[in-house]
Amino acid sequence: MISADDVILALSYSGETDEVLKIVPFIHSNGNLLISMTGNPESTLAKNSALHLDIGVRQEACILHLAPTTSTTAQIAMGDALAVALMKARNFTSMDFARLHPGGSLGRRLLMTVGNVMRSHDLPIVGPDCGATEMIHTVSRGGLGLIVIIENDRIEGIVTDGDIRRAMESRQSEFFNIKAIDIATRSPKTINVGAKLIEAEKKMTRYKVNSLLAVDDEGKLKGVIQIYDIKL
Repeated sequence: MISADDVILALSYSGETDEVLKIVPFIHSNGNLLISMTGNPESTLAKNSALHLDIGVRQEACILHLAPTTSTTAQIAMGDALAVALMKARNFTSMDFARLHPGGSLGRRLLMTVGNVMRSHDLPIVGPDCGATEMIHTVSRGGLGLIVIIENDRIEGIVTDGDIRRAMESRQSEFFNIKAIDIATRSPKTINVGAKLIEAEKKMTRYKVNSLLAVDDEGKLKGVIQIYDIKL
């Protein structure tokens, strides 16, 4: 359906495509602005358009120089250029994109928050004095590849499965004498539960981590979000 306020972009490399030319009289009578994209400025379609975009190419990439190849690529490139120019002219933002494409991957990352997807139950939490054996069991049961050290509701650090493996290699026979706090990262990366998923993704990329601790406004642990939660 074409409304009176619509701008019509008509594509025809020859500019003589019968199916396209048949609707030109209606477009004119309806008062629409017609923009054409052809490879022939002297074509019927070009001459009957308010604006014409010339996408003419010397020859097609097809080995016979017949099948539309180079010309279709030129159409795609011009279409992309128009879309980008229009986005800039209308100050189209990422949130506009998300609102119009809520079901897509990008829309999901722009609209949903950390609190919507984080894991908040059965978190692998231990105390600072947790021993090596308990650390191994907690990491295995937790399924997140890490444990969070909490004392008096305060986050004291995290220990990843990689930290445990490295400690086993370096401490060897002394490994089972260590405590969680001995090998912990004392300032783990956190993110507020109200932050958008795209913010969490950017933070993970910036710090080269796969997990973030989700916290409330007081800095208390509420959950864990991983890159796999974002890129479903």
